[in-house]
Amino acid sequence: MLSSASNRVLTFTLQFSSSLKFSPKTHIDYRPGSLHSSIMSSASRSSPREALLDDSGCGGPITLEEWQRWGCVSPVPAMVNAVIQDLKLLENNIDAHMVFGGNGGKLQGDFKIQEDKKHRAKYETLADSDKKFQFYSARQIACRLLGSRGYLCQKCWLPMEDCMCSKVKPSSLWHGIKFWVYMHPKDFLRQNNTGKLLWQVFGVQAATLCLYGISEDEEIMWNAFKDAGFFQPSSKKREILQY
Repeated sequence: MLSSASNRVLTFTLQFSSSLKFSPKTHIDYRPGSLHSSIMSSASRSSPREALLDDSGCGGPITLEEWQRWGCVSPVPAMVNAVIQDLKLLENNIDAHMVFGGNGGKLQGDFKIQEDKKHRAKYETLADSDKKFQFYSARQIACRLLGSRGYLCQKCWLPMEDCMCSKVKPSSLWHGIKFWVYMHPKDFLRQNNTGKLLWQVFGVQAATLCLYGISEDEEIMWNAFKDAGFFQPSSKKREILQY
């Protein structure tokens, strides 16, 4: 999480390990707690669900309105919609429906097996490490968006029946303070993610989401820090300033 203030700023450095950054097997183990347990229980009881298509039935690309309802402020990432188009083409070619389920909107069934082979083959053709992670991020986010349609509340990221939006009370930040929530794609739309509370409470302009590996998001965030006089890190060594 990043932030800037008009008066005093404390800086910390966070460097992403190269061994962690590009591995599609990255796993974060959360210790069970009361809130986490209730959320995971809700996720485990959810039945497999097919991706919801748009009215034209052409594969359900993400619109700007839908994208920003999830808490995003950037334009719709072009690579995310490109991944969705590839998913739809594969669905037509193998005559199998996209099916999602569980926490995180993960692909399931026969379609998952075929799609996994295809995306791994494409991943291996990308020589540049940044492009590899951008593709990995876009695929993670595309699947989570499709698998969450009509299932998760777009504001609190919880299943519709567990929506907690009515319990959140909006508030205002002090003048001159702004948060940036720099989020890993595997945390996007994660039901036990508490970072989303920042923009639920303070609004997306005061606590802005930036998805790691999404160039449209990162460009907005680093430009904002550059305009504020902060150093922008290179792609090889992502050091970030943290309040």
